Amino acid sequence: MALDDPMELDDQRGQEVAAVVVEQTNIQEVNHVDVSLSMHHNVISIEEVDALGLVNADFNSESSPVREENFLCEDNETTVKMNDAFRTPTKKKQHVLEKGMLFDDMEAAHKFYMEYAHSLAFSVRIGQQKLDANGVVIWKRFLCAREGYKREKEEGASGSSSKGRRSRESRCGCPAYIYVKRTLEGKYVIAALYEEHNHAFVTPSKRHLLRSNRSVNKKAKTTLFNCHKASIGTSQAFRLLQIGAGGFEYVGCTKKDLQNYYSDFRHKIKDADAQMFIENLHTLNKLDHNFFFEYEVKDGRLFRVFWADTTSRKNYVHFGDVLSFDTTYSTNQYDMKFAPFTGVNHHMRSIFFGAAFLADEKIESYVWLFNTFLRAMGGKAPSFIVTDEDASIKAGIAIVLPDTIHRLCMWHIMKKLPEKIDANLLKDDEFRKMINLCVWGSETIEEFESRWQAWIAKYHFENNEWLVGRYKIRKSWIPAYFREIWLGGILRTTSRSESANSFFSRFIGRKLALVEFWIRFDTALKCQRQDELIDDNTSMHTNPKLLTSWELERHGGAVFTHEVFRRFQDELLAAREHCDVQTTTEMEDRTIIRVVDNSNRPREVIFVNADQVHKCSCMLFESIGIPCRHIIRMLRSARISELPMHYITKRWTKNCKREAAFDSEGNLLIEKSITSMEDSTRRKMATARNKFEDIFQMAKTSEEGLDILIQNLERLSLLFEPISRTRQEEQESFIGMSIPENVQVHPPSDIRSKGRCKRIVGHADKHKRTQSSGPRKCSSCKGVGHDRRNCSNKDAALP
Repeated sequence: MALDDPMELDDQRGQEVAAVVVEQTNIQEVNHVDVSLSMHHNVISIEEVDALGLVNADFNSESSPVREENFLCEDNETTVKMNDAFRTPTKKKQHVLEKGMLFDDMEAAHKFYMEYAHSLAFSVRIGQQKLDANGVVIWKRFLCAREGYKREKEEGASGSSSKGRRSRESRCGCPAYIYVKRTLEGKYVIAALYEEHNHAFVTPSKRHLLRSNRSVNKKAKTTLFNCHKASIGTSQAFRLLQIGAGGFEYVGCTKKDLQNYYSDFRHKIKDADAQMFIENLHTLNKLDHNFFFEYEVKDGRLFRVFWADTTSRKNYVHFGDVLSFDTTYSTNQYDMKFAPFTGVNHHMRSIFFGAAFLADEKIESYVWLFNTFLRAMGGKAPSFIVTDEDASIKAGIAIVLPDTIHRLCMWHIMKKLPEKIDANLLKDDEFRKMINLCVWGSETIEEFESRWQAWIAKYHFENNEWLVGRYKIRKSWIPAYFREIWLGGILRTTSRSESANSFFSRFIGRKLALVEFWIRFDTALKCQRQDELIDDNTSMHTNPKLLTSWELERHGGAVFTHEVFRRFQDELLAAREHCDVQTTTEMEDRTIIRVVDNSNRPREVIFVNADQVHKCSCMLFESIGIPCRHIIRMLRSARISELPMHYITKRWTKNCKREAAFDSEGNLLIEKSITSMEDSTRRKMATARNKFEDIFQMAKTSEEGLDILIQNLERLSLLFEPISRTRQEEQESFIGMSIPENVQVHPPSDIRSKGRCKRIVGHADKHKRTQSSGPRKCSSCKGVGHDRRNCSNKDAALP
């Protein structure tokens, strides 16, 4: 068909199709159907029709009766009647389709035909079109979505179709269409049309599933990206949309449409992911010059990157004495290792100091990372660091942080125990009690040694290589060997470790790209800091409940944060209820007091005359910074009403962050907004959303209220210019980053990190392996059907 003037062929095509349909349906036997067809594309009217499309007439059978069904449209004003044999609709009062209808532009014609099609329950797609030299549409054809047939692939061109993806055929050669042509006056007219369909229409309950009736609207897009920022997946985002819309039919798209939209976004950022991530760090640095980051590129691909914002650097000034460095989290889709630095704040919660992505886990990478971390933190090294068990990390710390005490995380070590022993033993209460008492409950080296040997011997683990190896490095992870070291609450207990693991697991996953990681990470970090703000507000503006009349308790409640005070209060109650002085020994420079409590462990409290301080053998104050029950008992006996300054650890006080923080060059670390949107604008946006929700809740109580709301919203929309943006511009707006055209920094590739899990081999992989490798061959003679163990040439090959 010549694209210049399709009118003549349209006439011929319409006559041929009508003749075939009339002949095949044996219309002579249908005497109760009144058919009036105009083959010159006037209005085609057919009465007594089945608009529901419940009956699929057999066009090749002369005996098939024609069923009649009447269907009343949802608008309650338009009746559609259709004979199932012809499927030629008649619309009354609304959506009348006629040849010669005029439209201001092609978009208006398209919109009208879409509304017409959806009211009748069939889908539309755009066919051929012709443009002039200026890109103006001369004519365009709109087709039924089931027009034409799918092209059959040539056999052998790309393999058998049975081995490829199984798809469903939706085309059936439907001839319905309209042909819209531009007039001399610049308007558009329906120059030709054909309304007859050769297929059943969808039922009203499925009308929202029509392809041309579905689109991912702005509400769905906003919800989708907001959910991903909150680490909520696409499927759950769709459920949220369904609940908010009041049903699946009102969402405007299907879950698959939403998944395809997000998949398109991921595909678009695929090659530019690393550069977008680095450019985002550059942007944050421009907005706040105290935002620190460094990165390295190797062979044009991102090799390693570290970042720490102003808040993290300030927090390190106050709480950087103890540090946790954990690289056991899942990696991203490039298998880069995520390595966060965390600590403990004054509420005994985990706090973020900085993080990195590493392409490998060699010593050089950790040396680079620790040096970069020190530069970001003004050269201040932590006094204590706890890490997971890794030789490269240990070597890196020895090189960069030689004066920092390094210990291993006992939680990570004990988490591996179920993999190294018989799983049935974990169900044995006595076994679990023995090992927990040995590892967690031993206070002295002698206690640990005796208990370790006892349970190893009882359960016959003398030859367990993993347990033997853990015993050799016991000084680096068993608390009994470093009770006198200041830990600041960083030692990973089960609850703290699981909490930190849960926090980072929200935005770390093997399938996430770097950009996806960042939008999730940024939200999670804001949540962590919001929790700290709530704790600050609670500690500063509420008073804890006192359980005794002791002035020491009242003073502790005024000085410590609530969580630290809770720990202090537990010790104070134990001092009152369970601690008794057994003996007191006076010496020249000190006094030794022997105290017993409910643990049946005699404690020695030494009072040094020169320093006027107490030191207890339980070492609680030395390791955590909270006075123990035994020292509190001595202070109470001495009628001291307030805690001496020696026992008030600054990092546990309410006002510990009031002092200004500076970087290595003496610059004041001031937190600045790192968003391009002003606070006043965001406040107005929140106010507008809340106001609309309030009005909607009031309006939805009645039909009249909803009508008034819709009418006023229509008037209100006329006051604003519609924003026309491409899909890429929409996605860039949501993620707050630009997708570059010229990529200089590419994502990493072919990276294998330690402990990387192998991909599960599926049926398709097994089929490919069988095809490519062929039958298994003997390694001696290269023959098939046997291996080297029963090879006939095995003896001949021996010397």
